[in-house]
Amino acid sequence: MSNLSPTAAFTYSLPTWLANLTLLAIAIGGIAANALNIYSGTLSFVAMGIKLPPVVRRATVALVFGAAGTAVAWSGLHDSASKYENFLLVITYWIGPWLAVVFTDRLLRRGQSDEQIGSLLQDTTYRVWAGPLAMAAGTGLGVWLFSNQTEYIGVVPRHAPGIGDLAFAAGFLIAGVLYAVLLRVPGLGPARGVGRSRASAR
Repeated sequence: MSNLSPTAAFTYSLPTWLANLTLLAIAIGGIAANALNIYSGTLSFVAMGIKLPPVVRRATVALVFGAAGTAVAWSGLHDSASKYENFLLVITYWIGPWLAVVFTDRLLRRGQSDEQIGSLLQDTTYRVWAGPLAMAAGTGLGVWLFSNQTEYIGVVPRHAPGIGDLAFAAGFLIAGVLYAVLLRVPGLGPARGVGRSRASAR
């Protein structure tokens, strides 16, 4: 089996008709999953408020995102296993800091009702720059210091390879602490009384 391709190794014990049917089902399943990913990404992009003609807004953005995703996936076919692993690591690099900001914000808002917090989603004038800044800093510092993959090795793993890739955990801690601190900085935390957390309202 060592000389078989990944596809052949997966289906070598199956009859030809069943192997082909299995691969077809996997391909169709992958297309269906990616269609949902493209559509959800399109909705997220449109929700940012960027002005586009309503008639072509979703379709155009979906086509652009689909083409971009296909190009990125195609570029990694020559070393798909390593590229996919790096892709998953890159996702964790920003998800960790994002989760930290969300968790810290909800912790600081404990005691507020869901209606108070939910009303902020409809308020287009409400701005808290502490969140994006903390997330960006957590992501950047986490990758710079603790990333450990084929494309980039951070400062700490370079000197201690056995430590592995701790960018997710480091980014989470950095972003969470930094967000709590930045909320108290004038101009970065809530500028109005509506929706303020206990910590930032003191």
